[in-house]
Amino acid sequence: MILQALNELYDRLKDDSAYDLPQPGYSPQKISFRVVIKPNGTLFDIQDARVPNEKGKLISDRVMCFGNGKRSGKTPKPNTLWDKQSYMLGVCENEGEEEKALAQFDSFRNHHLNLEKDVNHPSFSAVCRFLENWSPDKVGDWPILSELIIGFGVFQIQGEPRLVHENTKIQKWWQNYTENSSNNSDADVGQCLVSGAFEKIARLHDDIKGIRPPKGTQGKNAPLVSFQKNTPYESYTLVQGLNAPISQNVAIKYTATLNALLASSRHCFYMADTTCVFWTDKPTVTENIFPMFISEGSRAPMMTSEDIELREKLQAFLKAVREGKMSYSDIGDNPDETKFFILGLAPNAARISIRFFYQSTLGELLDHLHQHQSDLRIVKRFEEDNSKGFADPDFPAYWMVLNQTVRKGDNYNPLLSGALIRSLVEGSSYPEALYTAVMRRVHVERDINYIKAAILKAILVRNHKQKVSIMLDPDNTEPAYRLGRLFAVLEKTQEDAGNSGVRERFYSSASATPATVFPRILRTYTHHLAKLHQGMKIKRERLVQEIVAPLNGFPNHLGLVEQGLFAIGYYHQRKDLFTTKPKEESETEPENQPQLPNL
Repeated sequence: MILQALNELYDRLKDDSAYDLPQPGYSPQKISFRVVIKPNGTLFDIQDARVPNEKGKLISDRVMCFGNGKRSGKTPKPNTLWDKQSYMLGVCENEGEEEKALAQFDSFRNHHLNLEKDVNHPSFSAVCRFLENWSPDKVGDWPILSELIIGFGVFQIQGEPRLVHENTKIQKWWQNYTENSSNNSDADVGQCLVSGAFEKIARLHDDIKGIRPPKGTQGKNAPLVSFQKNTPYESYTLVQGLNAPISQNVAIKYTATLNALLASSRHCFYMADTTCVFWTDKPTVTENIFPMFISEGSRAPMMTSEDIELREKLQAFLKAVREGKMSYSDIGDNPDETKFFILGLAPNAARISIRFFYQSTLGELLDHLHQHQSDLRIVKRFEEDNSKGFADPDFPAYWMVLNQTVRKGDNYNPLLSGALIRSLVEGSSYPEALYTAVMRRVHVERDINYIKAAILKAILVRNHKQKVSIMLDPDNTEPAYRLGRLFAVLEKTQEDAGNSGVRERFYSSASATPATVFPRILRTYTHHLAKLHQGMKIKRERLVQEIVAPLNGFPNHLGLVEQGLFAIGYYHQRKDLFTTKPKEESETEPENQPQLPNL
């Protein structure tokens, strides 16, 4: 399914200049210099072909060239009309390899001279005359070559805007040449598992580039599909490619498409050590927006003030997430008829590892994201910018959720990230490992921030069918929820009396074994309460009595689900205590006060 989806996507993107997908028989190469020759074959100039990047630094230009650039065997073959300096000009790259460079130049020259008659084009003949007359001894006359040792070179005829290999007639010759070479190759013919056509079967597949390696390691390109000789996986004498036949044409298409997606910030985003690509089966705004919506931000493009249209479409997408897919019509796409795909990849020694692959319709995706947003919704801790310079987000991003499972700066579990994104796109239960990890951080950090509270609420609602309100619910009689509220009030009373530390000392044990902790805290509560002014004392005592009224003693133990309710009750009550309310005209002693539970 993965190869089929990528192969179909190639046909949609091949004519889009934004992706610059290579046609069969071509590959993108990093070009750093141009050899400009006169029509008669004499050298005119060797020019720097690098281009500035976003930071103004010169980098090699990306140019579609003939062939795939791979060399194999004891006598590697030269490329056609492009190559590195040792092949094109006989430049010695390393000390002591002069003879090797001369041999490479001779092979490059002979290769083109042998093709000259077949090509039969004046520009190609000019290149051949240059190669016949060029001597590697002249390299010293061009000091610019020492700056351009990394990268490849191409040929250009003086006065012509296009490179030699970009000439239409030469490209037509190349197409016929590669087709004839493929037909005459010793590759076996079989039925392709992707296209169903009987074609030449690819023995090896090209490498996938752009997979982010784990921290502290170097990136290494590897194929998505590979085969090993002489292994137990051979059967019926089918070896290296024939036991899972993929045609050469499909192999070129799917690798080119996947590499283009990985190179595009519009399609690629990261989750821990997993590199993800997202696409739809036809052009949609969601292709541009979804990676920005879900990613860590390292690959998502930064919007400038001029990106008004993209901002409006992002707002329309978020509106559809909040209100449902019916609002998606503002963007102009039909979500129920549009398929989406998410592919998660990770580096591996021999070949790229597939972490997950999901596909469905945009309509279902929006429905599930809407439900996810609804499950997460809880009152914000900071409605406006706080001392750290930001307010709590309306919809916590995916990476924000995962960051709550680890210490700041640590990597979250990649298996957890895959399970979480599956619950998002499929609308299934959240991974229980997420709940456990967040609760562990709550006990370690002894702090329930907005995102942790939202995560706990979402999992309790979806997985455990608990009724959890968005804001403080005075009518919720669940003992764990009430105990969380009570702990928040006792903590605030201590803070108002000029003391602190009850949360740091007692939160974990209070949420797990209330019967052993609350009696001790309540004994100090009266002492702290006495330090408050009369009006505050009355309000606080009234609130405590209201909270404990439905309780029938303190339970000896709270399970993990109940500890989550405790955390949410604590969060709700803390938020309410710090929320400004209309000032009451007078404070009176509460009548008929409920008694504290029997200890």
